[in-house]
Amino acid sequence: MKILAIPGKMPITESWLLKIISATQWRQETVDMHRFVAWKNEQAFSVDNEISYLPSGHFDVVITKSIGCLITLKAQKAITWDRLVLIGVAWSLFSESERELLPTLEKKSQPVLIIQEKHDPFGSYAEIAAEVAGKHNIHCVEVGGDRHQYTDTEAIGELINHWVKETGTVATL
Repeated sequence: MKILAIPGKMPITESWLLKIISATQWRQETVDMHRFVAWKNEQAFSVDNEISYLPSGHFDVVITKSIGCLITLKAQKAITWDRLVLIGVAWSLFSESERELLPTLEKKSQPVLIIQEKHDPFGSYAEIAAEVAGKHNIHCVEVGGDRHQYTDTEAIGELINHWVKETGTVATL
């Protein structure tokens, strides 16, 4: 199984994302963890610049956090997936045209799981859930929190495992 993991803007989210993946039933040896160019060069963070450095191709699972959600949605010409997990969608960072990318995931038909804090300062669960309401393949789950930190990695892993079981997938091992 091939997994692309795209962390949030801060380097600490790389290890955080690996903890979540470790809490799932997915095989870990095929994780391609994207490392942002801005981390290495101490340059200003640019979504469009980071997209140009993403690996291209098809992945069984793409899992991402925060600004990585925006990068993933904007990179759909370069990357495809069977399953998509978005954690902490940084909705306030999306432009009006970028906001259209989330609900249009319904057209792809692949299962999408969104995990959003109830009071995430970058976009509350209510805001995100309203955007994807009625989309047959997009499941939005609320977790407690108000700091965009998603600290309970074990619980998030369990949510992902439950979703995989509920929707059926080849990406269970």
